[in-house]
Amino acid sequence: MPTHGLLFDYEFCTNCGACVASCKVEHNLPNGQNGITMFGDGPWKVDEEYWNYNWYALPTDLCDMCADRTAAGREPICVHHCLANVITYGPIDELAELLKKKGKQMLVVPTYKPRTAYGEFVHKHNKTDDHVAVHLEVSGTGTAEFGAHRHDGRVGEYTSEGATIEDEQA
Repeated sequence: MPTHGLLFDYEFCTNCGACVASCKVEHNLPNGQNGITMFGDGPWKVDEEYWNYNWYALPTDLCDMCADRTAAGREPICVHHCLANVITYGPIDELAELLKKKGKQMLVVPTYKPRTAYGEFVHKHNKTDDHVAVHLEVSGTGTAEFGAHRHDGRVGEYTSEGATIEDEQA
């Protein structure tokens, strides 16, 4: 079980990219691969006075939380180079306590190469579950209509009015 994580205070992240660049250099990652990456949400208008624009730095499956650095008592390179000082590294329990004290934070516990660490995904409740993904083709009609894949293997059709007759009889 992992013992350490990263706490991101995304209220003040400026999307400077220092975490992304420093990780890429520290781990000598090629183009197209990142140990941490940035995602933006916004801008969109909250009300007449305020706008929403958040940046989220998120570790990828290549993040090992700088195992060599942390083993030597140093912080991960993304924490060290964060210009806004919004990334905190530490024991999960301590980070969870900090998380309780303030909103607009996110606690992440990266798993380095999870398929290597944990193996292929197996359904927790039904180990013989043979669900497969389905290709959907969507076209706009001006009304909200969609299909949903249900956990029992049935596909139900839903419209803006609600469930179809087949689903109501099931």
